[in-house]
Amino acid sequence: MAPKFPMLFQIGIIVRNVEEAVKNWEAIGMGPWAINEMSGENPPTTDLTIDGVARHGKVARQAFLSAYGMEIELIEPVEDSPYKQWLDEHGPGIHHIAAAIDQPYEEVLKEYKEETGKDPWIRGQGIGGLMDFSYLDLREKLGIIVEIYKNIDPAKVGHSYDAKGEPALK
Repeated sequence: MAPKFPMLFQIGIIVRNVEEAVKNWEAIGMGPWAINEMSGENPPTTDLTIDGVARHGKVARQAFLSAYGMEIELIEPVEDSPYKQWLDEHGPGIHHIAAAIDQPYEEVLKEYKEETGKDPWIRGQGIGGLMDFSYLDLREKLGIIVEIYKNIDPAKVGHSYDAKGEPALK
């Protein structure tokens, strides 16, 4: 696969209980955490889709911490979701890293499909088109799943592309 990942900015960890996990992390001195819910029920993700299918229920409870120049995301699967399937099959632990990409998002997805014959493990979209993320299963090649984003806050990472695929940073 051709894309380069010039910057790592998140580690995603699947947990059984987000509140318990937050308490455990805080006990070792890492906090404070912001807890929210990925759901098709509540703004801003009322238009949430996972792999093109509208999600009206809860998908996951999440907690976020900024530390060491990156973000740690804890994901507690809720209801039936790909995250729940992952937890059932693999147990809790590191699920993905998120990285900036050095080329337009749709181009990366196309190359991934051409090379692997697979679609992303999950592609989530919502917030009126502002949220579009995909998990590329690169476990055979890199030993990890890599999450990429179509739209990302340019202040957060060094590379970002707008809706037309043009670099957002000049």
